[in-house]
Amino acid sequence: MYSPAAGAILPAGAGQTLSVTFTPTDNANYNSTNATVAITVLKAVPTITWPVPAAITYFSPLGATQLNATASVPGTFVYTPAAGTVLSAGAAQTLSATFTPTDSANYAGTTTTVSITVTKATPAITWPTPTGITYGAALSSAQLNAT
Repeated sequence: MYSPAAGAILPAGAGQTLSVTFTPTDNANYNSTNATVAITVLKAVPTITWPVPAAITYFSPLGATQLNATASVPGTFVYTPAAGTVLSAGAAQTLSATFTPTDSANYAGTTTTVSITVTKATPAITWPTPTGITYGAALSSAQLNAT
């Protein structure tokens, strides 16, 4: 008979005792005996899922749409760069998520990364239609007044 029994889930930790008791069917010639061993149960590493975010345009702050990693166990994420950060334009910029499990006794924290592309923004030009001018008149700031 084993203790703990098959199917038991041990908590993470070192030096946990497993034991067995052997009871022979021929108890006239054999004694019952016990044995123990120590086992170390390592912390489990949660599975993190973080889909690669779609490209964003420069000047769009990072938000929940990009910083949306999930974990296989309860816990919290800390993102780098943080929500609200405006990244410069460029391809394959690294976003990082560090996960801290609620059950830190049995689960290890972990970090993962994804890349995001930030496309260049296209500025909007406002240019009112200028009043007509007569041939020979030079263009001036009255006509060249785009913002």
